[in-house]
Amino acid sequence: MNTQRIHRFCLALMVMAMLVRLAGQVEAYLDFKKASAPTLWRVDVEPAPVPLVHTEPTPAGLTENPTPSPDEPPVQAEPSDEPVTDGTVIIEDAPKTAETEETAEPLTFSAEEADAIGVAGGCTYEFDKQALLTRPSALDFSGDGPKILIVHTHASEAYTPEDGFSYEPSGELRTQDETRSVIRVGSEIARILEDAGIETLHDTTANDYPSYNGSYARMEAIIESYLAEYPSIQMVLDVHRDAVEDQAGFPAALSCKLDGEDYARLMLVVGTDEGGLEHPGWQENLANALKLQALLNRAAPGLCRDIDLRTERFNQHETKGSLLCEFGASGNTLSQALRTARLFADTLVTFINGVKQTP
Repeated sequence: MNTQRIHRFCLALMVMAMLVRLAGQVEAYLDFKKASAPTLWRVDVEPAPVPLVHTEPTPAGLTENPTPSPDEPPVQAEPSDEPVTDGTVIIEDAPKTAETEETAEPLTFSAEEADAIGVAGGCTYEFDKQALLTRPSALDFSGDGPKILIVHTHASEAYTPEDGFSYEPSGELRTQDETRSVIRVGSEIARILEDAGIETLHDTTANDYPSYNGSYARMEAIIESYLAEYPSIQMVLDVHRDAVEDQAGFPAALSCKLDGEDYARLMLVVGTDEGGLEHPGWQENLANALKLQALLNRAAPGLCRDIDLRTERFNQHETKGSLLCEFGASGNTLSQALRTARLFADTLVTFINGVKQTP
């Protein structure tokens, strides 16, 4: 009997030892997982970011920065990022809703509004902002058929994940999930334009996946196919998000606060022919950008960054209403970009209705 008790006692000690050892292994595993988990960073006060210069990867058979022959245009560069030295902007007034066509008034702009619009970028051309703001529009929104084409040269660009907006990445802050990338921003703009009675087309081709190389060349062919099928198209909007890092190397958010909500700041990019590619109508595109920015400044001062005037043309030679629009940056969230998209779309409706009313 004593032998059985001793046997049971030893067996119990062995079981307890095994349980203690197992608990230690579980604790060590959890500590390892915690240490190896990615850290999520939130930039509340934006330090001055280090500008990143983005270029498309060199196509096969080409050397770095090749000198173009007369029959071979130079490789276009993706918009580089402007240094941002301002922090979060506080906007007191709520955004204005878009006017309907019946209540729209002709577009008029003051010299003060022209002076308030900043223009930066690498282009050295001189121009008169007030003259461009007041020149008659080259756009014709009358008649039937689609008037707006929304495209995405870099369709996989995504934002910093947030609660309710996680995604499967296809690269660093990129995804093929159209509900989580800049395609979702384009869809929101298209929805509001359609609700306002402005027929809109939205192309969601993944031009930058699986190969980022040649995105602009592929986009050019797509735009030309739409214009051939729908000659009524007046404006082509290439929707992107910018890529900016803070001094620590983390994605930075370009934000402003409006009525207590965070909005992603907006930058309009306008191409020219200074880089050598044919683009005789670039001033028409710049005039549209200036008018849109003036209207946005009325609705939400501080939302817009300086217009980025570039030496590249970014396929904007295809229409007299082409713009590249950067909705926030990689450090912003999708919800912030969507708020800006709605405000931008409302303002675009006001712009289009105003053009219809302007002689």
